[in-house]
Amino acid sequence: MKEFIQHLEKLLELQPGELQAGTPLTDIASWDSMAAVGFLALADETYGKAVPPADIRKCKIVSDLAGLVGQS
Repeated sequence: MKEFIQHLEKLLELQPGELQAGTPLTDIASWDSMAAVGFLALADETYGKAVPPADIRKCKIVSDLAGLVGQS
């Protein structure tokens, strides 16, 4: 989970330690449609997972995203 959070912080241009597993996605100012597209690329390139975009819409917190790539 720690490595996933580090990747997500980099993707979202956040400082290390800003995100926690329980951080609501709605609390992340840089979490938008472009960030979601970036997450899809991250999932594919880093974790070898093809995540359906509809699954992202179901996510509420950072750990939900981690679960989509098998990092929960």
